[in-house]
Amino acid sequence: MKEKIKEFLEKNKIVYLEKEPLAPYTTIKIGGACDFFVFPSEEESLIRLLKFLESIKFPYYILGGGSNLLVADEGFNGMVISFRKLKGIEFVKEEKEEVILKVKAGVGVNELLSLCLKRGFSGLEFLAGVPATIGGIVKMNAGAFGRSISQIVKKVYLYQEGVLTYFEPKEEDWSYRRFKKEGVILEVEFRLKKTEKEAVKSKVLEFLNKRRLTQPLSKRTFGSVFKNPPCYYAGQLIEACGLKGYRVGEAEISKKHANFIVNLGKAKAKEVLELMKIARNKVWEKFRVSLEPEVKFLGIKNG
Repeated sequence: MKEKIKEFLEKNKIVYLEKEPLAPYTTIKIGGACDFFVFPSEEESLIRLLKFLESIKFPYYILGGGSNLLVADEGFNGMVISFRKLKGIEFVKEEKEEVILKVKAGVGVNELLSLCLKRGFSGLEFLAGVPATIGGIVKMNAGAFGRSISQIVKKVYLYQEGVLTYFEPKEEDWSYRRFKKEGVILEVEFRLKKTEKEAVKSKVLEFLNKRRLTQPLSKRTFGSVFKNPPCYYAGQLIEACGLKGYRVGEAEISKKHANFIVNLGKAKAKEVLELMKIARNKVWEKFRVSLEPEVKFLGIKNG
């Protein structure tokens, strides 16, 4: 089967690597190799690839910025598809008070924010400093500081089992940290407000400073470990259990924010998983509150 896959990739001129370690492509820098790591540069070749993989039932995973992800030490038996070359921002509509932008899923959050800063487009400031792609933040309905991405999404373009489609999401299509529609996100339309450039800059700096003060932004992490349970903050619960700074091997519950796990050097996925297990058990014992992972797992069973 692997020879057949290589033949397809070469025929369609899709750049690929074999047995590529995934750690460098994740923000926490943990994870073994995958069978194939590919970099499609056009949407058409991506669609052909997805249809081909589905026809031969070969597992694949879509990779954006590499945050919110923990890869198994043993790696992933399948193909990882990087969206880093699938970029582009299009002006759909521009009026006096608002603008609608169509953004490809591989565009980085901070790349889009840079445009917003230059043009005075407001709505995305709360994501300043998040090392993710547009596809990723929509897929997980990213949010912070009382805001969520669902509030500014107008339309989502998807690949679903061989079909290209789009949705104008309704309230019921979203839940906490999740966009409910299945499929591969290709593009997203955002409805943003037009305002003064300085006002956008001020908000970006405000949210960035809040993150710097409360989160270990300069460290190797994958972002928040657990979702906030109803009426609680996961980090406060973990901190109340005395776990700030608790270590397993080279993985540590952050001293700055207890809902972050830091890779101190050469941490293993199994060490991170052990820390997560300890945190969940301690919080359950003390508060009878169940913590649900926000991080996604690749190559890890029953994560």
